[in-house]
Amino acid sequence: MATSMSANCLISPEPLLEQFNCPICLNIMKDVWVTNCFHRFCENCIKESVNASHRCPLCNKGLQQEDVQRDAQYNSLLETIDKAIQDAESQKAKSFANQIVNQIGDNSVRTILEELFRDTLVTSLANHLTSENDMRSRYKRKKADIEQTFNRAIVELQEKKLPKEQYKRELEEKTDQFRQEINGLDEEIRNVQILFIEAYKNHLIEHVSNFGAVSTQVRVTLWKDDHLYMNKDGQYLLKLMRPEDQMTVLLSALDELLTLKSDKISKLGDVVFFTCINPFNDLSEQAVIRQLRRMDTDDDDNNNDLLTVSRNCRPILEHKLLRGTLVVIHGDILLESEVPKQCFIQTFNENPNQEHLVDYFECKQCVRNGQPLRWICQSCASVCHKSKSILYRDL
Repeated sequence: MATSMSANCLISPEPLLEQFNCPICLNIMKDVWVTNCFHRFCENCIKESVNASHRCPLCNKGLQQEDVQRDAQYNSLLETIDKAIQDAESQKAKSFANQIVNQIGDNSVRTILEELFRDTLVTSLANHLTSENDMRSRYKRKKADIEQTFNRAIVELQEKKLPKEQYKRELEEKTDQFRQEINGLDEEIRNVQILFIEAYKNHLIEHVSNFGAVSTQVRVTLWKDDHLYMNKDGQYLLKLMRPEDQMTVLLSALDELLTLKSDKISKLGDVVFFTCINPFNDLSEQAVIRQLRRMDTDDDDNNNDLLTVSRNCRPILEHKLLRGTLVVIHGDILLESEVPKQCFIQTFNENPNQEHLVDYFECKQCVRNGQPLRWICQSCASVCHKSKSILYRDL
């Protein structure tokens, strides 16, 4: 079969590459590992998932670290495909460069331009094309997800067998919502493409070197009460940012950091800051906190090592975010541990007609009428009776 295929056959890489997306991070897999249930993921993705849940994210089968191993054959296949795509992008960039060079009549100038394109601009343009195609592929997947969600909603609506007028009204609502989501996605990719072009043009003007708007790994932490939140290894959390990503994508990192402290966000206010610290600075916790405290002083007005940006900015395209940059999230962030706990009696009195589920405890040290207190709600047990001997009451 293979011998009958034409060597000049052209195949679009997008449908092929989508088969190699990691089910967890949705990017093309890097360093592929396979489970004993034959599902493949990026190494870091599956190891973190197994550590967190000890189950396969696809089939929910129980997994331990020894149940996953590196898939050498799959990695070799991905490397071959990646090289073929890079060669194709490079050839496309060279063809474009040759068209420009051939328009120059002077042979001496042409020779200089050929050298310039070969050593700098061809590589830069090829990198840009690869990055933009990767972005287009991700947006295509997002659009497909929206379409699938809409189709499922229509099927569920049809199964309800509603009256004609009600069905028509709900169908129009879902259709309008679907169109808004698709139009919003189309508008977003148009805006990102404009930023791509502007960032590439400005980079060429300034440097005439390799384009820097590619996916970048950054460090992330939360600054709260003069404390920086770390991962389980005592290090800053690592997150991948893509060129089109806004700073808001890093908010999901807060959930990971807070889970390690058995905490979570109660309220995220409008005033949330993202302060980027140069990766070549001293990034120890004490040094970072000192820099953050000095942000508003006159002495640091010209400090180029710290940059605070809005949640809607795209830092790679707009600020050339460097790999390894530390992004400190701070501002109006209220944690559940900071919210005063209230006794179940107060909760019940506020909503007496609502069904409530609450755990009860018994305190051996607190006595009423000569008997231990036998019905203490969970909030009171964790606050008022925290340092006492309490037992869970099994109802």
